[in-house]
Amino acid sequence: MPGEAGSIFLKEDKVGPVELATISFGQRFEITPIQMLSVVSTIANNGKKFTPRILKATIDSKTGERKDIEVKEGEQVISEETAKKVLSMMESVVAEGTGKGAQVKGYSIGGKTGTSEDGVNTGKYVASFVGVADISDPEVVIMIILYNPTGEGGHQGGGIASPIASQVLRRSSSIFRNF
Repeated sequence: MPGEAGSIFLKEDKVGPVELATISFGQRFEITPIQMLSVVSTIANNGKKFTPRILKATIDSKTGERKDIEVKEGEQVISEETAKKVLSMMESVVAEGTGKGAQVKGYSIGGKTGTSEDGVNTGKYVASFVGVADISDPEVVIMIILYNPTGEGGHQGGGIASPIASQVLRRSSSIFRNF
């Protein structure tokens, strides 16, 4: 996106066994929320990347003219088989793992919870949940990020961010038309 910050990754020659292990569970690199949503959207679209868009359409307030924002389809960046495997794993996170709080009765949701420290030795955390709905025919990718949450639910993504995702998804008219 224009003006978006870049990612921060270690240079390949600086990645040893410890770094490789920590990268695999989400440490030692930084990406923006839009970049994370783009990755999850790629998984939901069977490995095909689409350019993210913030708006679906614009409407001229004077004329009422509507202009749809084009969806820009990209290339296949991961195999369809890998995308389906990851989507299945995300589904199990919500069905029986740390993301149970994101469940919506009658629908199959996939997701990944996250908990990270906000800086070194600050005692502050970032709780997150990124998800896909409905697994059988994905239409929505959602991300909830809470900076330094306190109170009921603790500071972990599964405890505090996934229930918020459930609330938002239940009210999403584009996929849950019965609510």
